[in-house]
Amino acid sequence: MKVGYVPVLQILRDLYVQPRGMQRFQKYVATLTGGTQDVVLPIGVANPMAKEHAVAKIDELLALGAETIGAAAAANANERFERIPLAFSSASAGGTAAEGELKASVVLADDVGGGWTNRYTTETSVRFPRRGALKRPFATALVWTSESPTRERLRQEVLAAIYRVAYQQRFGLPATLASMLEQEGLAGVFADARPSLATDELNAARDIIARLGAEPAYPLAFASMYGDAAADQLGYRALGLPPRAGFEVALAGALERRIEPVRVLE
Repeated sequence: MKVGYVPVLQILRDLYVQPRGMQRFQKYVATLTGGTQDVVLPIGVANPMAKEHAVAKIDELLALGAETIGAAAAANANERFERIPLAFSSASAGGTAAEGELKASVVLADDVGGGWTNRYTTETSVRFPRRGALKRPFATALVWTSESPTRERLRQEVLAAIYRVAYQQRFGLPATLASMLEQEGLAGVFADARPSLATDELNAARDIIARLGAEPAYPLAFASMYGDAAADQLGYRALGLPPRAGFEVALAGALERRIEPVRVLE
């Protein structure tokens, strides 16, 4: 399996310096689709009507070297996936990707400037997508207008995004809490992430999530992964969990089992 990198931050910046209005939105749609009936650039989660703060954030990311970091992470994944027999068809993304090539990008999502973007539903659509995702060779590493990621955090986001797409190509889209936990644990290990919850919090979260079983209803699965604050935003029942509890539990479990993520894909 081949992994490449597509820089899109400058493309978004060029869009955002245009006056806000219908002309800008039409330009966004044309850039997103390339005049086809499908998506040819992974900017669907970007806010096409973002304000000046988005330009400032992109400038910050470009100064940090976000595109260089993303490209280096993609090159690293390409080496590690050398023997993985997964392939996309070039026709599946409007002919923009070579056959067998996964394309990673760092994409800015706007969680500051209004009602276009909800942080949790946007991330969920990228990490746990639904119909159509398997035909597109895009691995989207999200960065947020509210945050200033470190170089290491950017590298981890890109690596984890790449692994998710490879995992979904091998095993299908995650549809249950158990499959979400498995995917995210392996993606975290692939990206060299480490849990941040204290041991007692992690153990308590494990117990709560375990009691739900492998296939609870989606609102419970969402609350398990993202915690009480995120669940409350969407009107879901709180479970007594800290932020991103499920991701922490998943990563800790994969590390304890000493699973090699690339071997899982073979």
